[in-house]
Amino acid sequence: MIHFFKTRGKSRCKPSVYIYGMPIHQMDQTIYGGQYGNATRAVGLAFNLCKLGHKVFLEVEDEFEDRTASDHGFDFPQFIRASERSNILSKTDRLLISCTNIESFKRLSNREPYLEHPCRVIVSCFDLGQKIEWERFAESTKAITFNNNQQKLRWDKRKSGVDAYVVPYGVNEHEYVDEAIVDVQRPSALWIGEIRRNDMLERIVKFAKANPTAHVTIVARKIYDCGIPDEKRGGRLAPFGDFRDGKDPLSKFDHIVKQICREPKPKNIEFLGPVEGENHVIQGRNLVGLDFSRFPAQEHDNTKILDYLRSGMCVICDRGTPSCRFVEETGHGVIVEPEFSEIEIQDAFARCIEIGSLSRRMKVARYVREKYGWNSIASQISDILQKVHSSTRLSIADTFFKKLKR
Repeated sequence: MIHFFKTRGKSRCKPSVYIYGMPIHQMDQTIYGGQYGNATRAVGLAFNLCKLGHKVFLEVEDEFEDRTASDHGFDFPQFIRASERSNILSKTDRLLISCTNIESFKRLSNREPYLEHPCRVIVSCFDLGQKIEWERFAESTKAITFNNNQQKLRWDKRKSGVDAYVVPYGVNEHEYVDEAIVDVQRPSALWIGEIRRNDMLERIVKFAKANPTAHVTIVARKIYDCGIPDEKRGGRLAPFGDFRDGKDPLSKFDHIVKQICREPKPKNIEFLGPVEGENHVIQGRNLVGLDFSRFPAQEHDNTKILDYLRSGMCVICDRGTPSCRFVEETGHGVIVEPEFSEIEIQDAFARCIEIGSLSRRMKVARYVREKYGWNSIASQISDILQKVHSSTRLSIADTFFKKLKR
């Protein structure tokens, strides 16, 4: 199926795309506002693939609310309610699934329509080495993207027959974000994201104690330890803290710090609970983003590093993780050993203060926006969709001519 339509006055012929990420309940005026994780990635790809001339359908929840402004200067994707999925999905050329890892793809609710689609592309993924239902998974999956070469090599060793590409995660590419980057009046640091191991919390506390003049803000929905069995206290299904209920997150956080770190929470830590992460970063009122590794010997990127850099913040991150390459590339931050000393983390923070001028923050933010914005990422994905589209058409034509020869 090929769709002909006009975008910005030019007639184009590109494959139509149905996109699914995490459940999307509403769309704010900022387009990416109110979204988490794969929902943000799905939205970023949907709007920017529209700009590139694709007919795009974006799956949302049945109770979805559209609060976007009416005129953004480009075509919007069509929002498809989950209950309408099967009817629309079967009529699109490509199914694009944004999933954090292959395991999360397996857990898709009511996934039969996704599995039955004849041409599927999975993006923004990483490979944890899980077992996969190869027969059903590989048959219709035409391509998969990982965020770094390390992940691609791991996938290639599987010899799955599914082509792999390297495409980084994307960030908000709109210029209005730059206007919110302000000159920070006091030393400050920010952590955003679930705290998934005890030593991550310990290192945040250690940073705060070593730099008592720094205001340390933490935005987190959950605190748990992925080394504990899921159903046990502190595991993924029974976390030390799940702050989405909105019940006095700070006092619960104080208790968790005492329990895990065996000491009171430092006074310079402010815990905000599950504040919508990206909008908080966009404010640009923090000088440093903290991004300590989520897992030992981590092979996939920490997505928040790009968000921090996109907002002009210097980044302090662990050595040895693939995503520290963004700090090396921009020179905007410090890479420390996972087991850093008090002196090392003090020096790292002092270095960030030294290099964190307003002009430099603006320059780094623009660089990251242009190289890793969703418009750039979507362009790479569009090329993959076109390649898959062309190879599928050639395969159909080849089959047709073989039948004629018979």
